[in-house]
Amino acid sequence: MNFKRFGLVSLLFVVVVGTQACSTGVVPPSTIVIVAKTSGETETKTNGKFTAWGRDRVYFIDTKLKGFTEKMQILCKDDVNMMVDVKWTGSFDVSSSKKIEMIKSKVPSVPIETGDITGYQLSLDRFYKTAMADIVRANSRKVVSPYNTDSIVSSRDDIEKAIKKAVVDRFVALGFPVKSTDVLLSNLDYDPEITKQRKAIKKAQLEDKRKAAEAKATVAQALRDEDIARAQGKALIERKRAEAKGNEILTKSITPAILAMRQWEVLETMAKGTNNEMIIIPYEAVNSKTLTEAVNRRSLRGSK
Repeated sequence: MNFKRFGLVSLLFVVVVGTQACSTGVVPPSTIVIVAKTSGETETKTNGKFTAWGRDRVYFIDTKLKGFTEKMQILCKDDVNMMVDVKWTGSFDVSSSKKIEMIKSKVPSVPIETGDITGYQLSLDRFYKTAMADIVRANSRKVVSPYNTDSIVSSRDDIEKAIKKAVVDRFVALGFPVKSTDVLLSNLDYDPEITKQRKAIKKAQLEDKRKAAEAKATVAQALRDEDIARAQGKALIERKRAEAKGNEILTKSITPAILAMRQWEVLETMAKGTNNEMIIIPYEAVNSKTLTEAVNRRSLRGSK
């Protein structure tokens, strides 16, 4: 009987030891390991080794910063579609046991094996897709759709701030275990067909501006040429007036005696030339007064 009891105790000891088998692992980088014990207690490890006994459940929470982009086509107030890309960046919030419990309860888990340990991966990627993506899309549409497309580009900063506030506030209100680093408009553009049409219109507008500028330049040059011609005409008139005035003064200052003297001076100069030319002048061209004055001048020269 005692031997039977000893055998039963030994069997129970083996069963207990078997069910309490120990497994040890190392915490991966940027990961929090949570060991949920059968007793209901929870052990959290951020680095070093961790141990799981028997039926303890092991969770691996990825704490790396990640980014997710939503590509949307949003119909705006003027019935034109805008291509909008909104990027959320952030990570799991593991700042409290409450947050960690929410991650365990809300995030879809995926069985994984790490060495001898079988655990469950709690991925931010899966939580974003199942719980966060629709919130980002819905709030982005809510912010962008009231705008006219012509004013969207110039209002980019305001739109980005409004989307960020709406998304982050909603995550906080729902108590999501995430930390939002930023919410950005990574792209904001017209639908490709609209973009093509706008480029064609812009090109036509630029061509019209170019032609208008050329026409304006031509007119300006014509006005400059006119001003130059007008100035040149005024200068010519003034020059002719000055010449006429000079001629008038000369005409009034020349007397018959001066003319006669000039005539004989020219004749004398020519007569003293190397060939002693004789100049014959019609008598009518020399009156008696002129001839007398010329003879007197020659007599005075001879007496000297």
